[in-house]
Amino acid sequence: MIDAVVLGLFTGLTYGLLAVGLVLVYRSSRFVNFAHGSVGVFGAAVLGKVVTSGVLPYWVAFPLAMAAAGAVAAAIEVVVVRRLKNRPAVTGMIATLGLSQFILIAALLLNSQGLSGLTFPRPPGLPTFTLGRTPIGPAFVAMALLAPVLFGALALLLRRSRAGLGLRAAADAPDMAQLDGVPAARMTTLAWAVAGAVAAFSAILVTPTQGAQSIDTLGPELLLRGLAGAVAARMSSLPRALAACLGIGVAEQVLLSWGAGRGGVSLALALFILVTLLSQPRLGRRDSAQAGWPRSVPLPGTALGRAATGVGLLAAAGLAYLVSNETASVLTTVAGFALVGLSVLLVTGLAGELSLGQFAFAGIGAAVSLHVAAATGNFFTAALAGCAAAAAAAALVGLPALRLRGLALAAVSLAFALAAEGWLLRLPVLLGDGVEAAKPQWQGYPLLLAKDYYLFALLMLGLGLWLAHRLRTGGFGLTVLALRDNEDAAKALAIPATLRKLQVYAAAGVLAGLGGVVIAHGQTQVTVNSFPAAAGIDAVALTVVGGLGVLGGPVLGSLLLVGLPALVDLGIGGQAVLTVGWLLVVVLLPGGLGEPLARLAGRLPSHRRPSTSDAAPPPPPPPSSPKPEPEAPIGDPAVRARWATVGEVAAARARSAAGDADARVQRIRLPRFELPTTAAGVPLLSARAVARSFGGVRAVAGVDLDVAAGEVVGIIGPNGAGKTTLFEILAGFTRPESGRVLLAGHDVTRLPPQRRARRGLGRSFQDARLFPTLTVRESLLVAAERRDPAGLAAAALGATAGARRRAGRTGELLDLFGLAEVADRPVGALSTGTRRTVELACLLALEPALLLLDEPSSGVSQADGVALGELLLRVNGELGVALVVIEHDLPLLARLAPRLVAMESGRVIADGPTASVRAHPAVVASYLGTDPVAENRSGTPV
Repeated sequence: MIDAVVLGLFTGLTYGLLAVGLVLVYRSSRFVNFAHGSVGVFGAAVLGKVVTSGVLPYWVAFPLAMAAAGAVAAAIEVVVVRRLKNRPAVTGMIATLGLSQFILIAALLLNSQGLSGLTFPRPPGLPTFTLGRTPIGPAFVAMALLAPVLFGALALLLRRSRAGLGLRAAADAPDMAQLDGVPAARMTTLAWAVAGAVAAFSAILVTPTQGAQSIDTLGPELLLRGLAGAVAARMSSLPRALAACLGIGVAEQVLLSWGAGRGGVSLALALFILVTLLSQPRLGRRDSAQAGWPRSVPLPGTALGRAATGVGLLAAAGLAYLVSNETASVLTTVAGFALVGLSVLLVTGLAGELSLGQFAFAGIGAAVSLHVAAATGNFFTAALAGCAAAAAAAALVGLPALRLRGLALAAVSLAFALAAEGWLLRLPVLLGDGVEAAKPQWQGYPLLLAKDYYLFALLMLGLGLWLAHRLRTGGFGLTVLALRDNEDAAKALAIPATLRKLQVYAAAGVLAGLGGVVIAHGQTQVTVNSFPAAAGIDAVALTVVGGLGVLGGPVLGSLLLVGLPALVDLGIGGQAVLTVGWLLVVVLLPGGLGEPLARLAGRLPSHRRPSTSDAAPPPPPPPSSPKPEPEAPIGDPAVRARWATVGEVAAARARSAAGDADARVQRIRLPRFELPTTAAGVPLLSARAVARSFGGVRAVAGVDLDVAAGEVVGIIGPNGAGKTTLFEILAGFTRPESGRVLLAGHDVTRLPPQRRARRGLGRSFQDARLFPTLTVRESLLVAAERRDPAGLAAAALGATAGARRRAGRTGELLDLFGLAEVADRPVGALSTGTRRTVELACLLALEPALLLLDEPSSGVSQADGVALGELLLRVNGELGVALVVIEHDLPLLARLAPRLVAMESGRVIADGPTASVRAHPAVVASYLGTDPVAENRSGTPV
């Protein structure tokens, strides 16, 4: 056992350095670099080539190989990653997947024979000895001697050098670092270069210890070990990453000594990553926000679109009578891959998460289907069982993504894919050493010929397309898109976030399982090799190439990336060109190849499909406001003479804006709904001694607050007083460390925001961001889900009754709030004032009893601010909705709120009628900063 521990410490050191590189890249770019391991393999290929060719001695080639890998990593950052800066983190990870494959191919072209551990050069001049029964070779000795030296050099670089301090500053706060004169972009490139060099160091010393290792698995296998340590360190702490990898190295060697094999090690790493992610606290919600998403759910199919799909399937079916059985077998595989690609379409294109395990789920579905078909003789039952098993596995693997967005699903799914290939699918209960595939029958006719089975595969593909279409275009798909765009806002509109995410993972599992069923039953003997881990990356690639926003994208991508290589011998060079091609699609064509084709066919109108590659259009003037803010009537010289001072001109503008606002507000008809009732004498909302700290700072320190039904309460205080944190606690986005929150007398302290929203508590946000890629109409449809939710089963079956009711309610709200003219514009393209109106319409669609409004006038024009104030007064007066408003515009707040609550340093310092609170000495000293007597007639401090 002692020898296994020592070997584990040796290998753990190199894994630790690999994890350090992953953490450096993550901190600088905020995503996992899946090409990290491949960059290291490329450095190892460089060393192997120059040493075995006798060009350079080992110890001279070693730093040169590290430098080569560092240069490759820096080039990745400059050429690819920097172009994706304003795109979602998932896009960057997808790009590094393509780079990983291309770099591995380049390494193979450079050194096709020297990457096996059996032939790879070993460090010369170092001793070999035996520890117990285990020989300790030169590579292990080099690990023990050189890894601490390299880690120490990294520590000195990051903590002592000027470049290291700049690198850390640029990683933690790039904007602030830029203001301080730190070249943030250059520091990011430096971080990637250092990480690449460290990856090469790890690969060079690990490769000789791995035996006969395939280049196809060396990159992912090596990456997984470093990734496990980086995840354990929350992708932030370098010492913790190193310590975790030391433990991983020891555990790996112990498992190997017990006969677990590499598959068992991969399984243990997958479980380790799963447990580690589930045990970590949630990342801050704002850190997980995704920006720059392309529009990814098409409109319901037009007649032209449906006709094109039908014609396409019929044409594909006609090929069965024109092609050979061999070609039909290839086309069957294309259909199976396309079905797995449809599952990626749901997880990535719709939910915004990256899963690399979809082919592992396909393998599970295939294995279960094969066994059930053999036991029952009923193919339909077998296919259902396979899809159900794949759905369960996908939902289980997706659990960590409920906590850590972006990172979790990518990490766990990669680990699961490797574990499935190395261990899980090899179990006798699944595929074992191979399972004979039963063929389905049609009216008693067995589909034995490849041509016949190809027709069945097309039928399954058509079913998968129909299912994916139903899930993407209805209310279910809109709620998932809303969660992807802005999870906070979706929760505030009562969307069940946890349930929806698990449902979309499970639905994607069903499609992946169906793809596995199609692939498996089309073969004679099904083995683990039918569902390799690398195929999960292929499934992502073909979906991105075809188009994440186009339903037929996976079919197009599968034809190009699966069908073309199978029908034409491309060779290694051709594979490299194909890989570069799909990488260029990711970088240059965010919508994939299918988007321009679909746009030409009229399926994706350009005004409804903004692309992330295009600059954001300037916000158009909101049609809901008939006129922009009017200028003061000073064009006439006589009028100009009457207004001689700036103050008089400003006052005239304010009066003009107020008059215009009154006219606008009077045209808005408010929806009528019945408020929930509360017991007599019971406050609608109560907070009792709620407190919360962040990093030792007491943001909220024992606040008590009562709000009666129909009451309007204003909350004031300087920045940092704890106002927004109090709202976070009241709305359920932040759990208090102590105290209770009661809604209509019921304790809701532990309820999530979506459940509080269902009980009548609505909440707005300072930026009124809502859902940038959704239109105004779709945002209102999301809000309508609270009254008439769209379930997964109803969406899958195409039920339309609920959709009609939601559409009717949405049409009413568009008319009531004067939003019909902007109904089909993306929310992200609207002015702030119009977004505020849309947000308020969404909140009123919830039929709330209480609204928490966080600085509703922030960022709006004077006219829009006046209009908003009048509208809020009507919401309170005509509908009886209680309002709690955080606002820095004191004149607006004075018109709205008869009662004010003043906060400072997390505490309530005054609570009472507006006039008395504004005159309170503590409020004057902490917030107003002047004597309340010295105010002008408008009530604004001078």
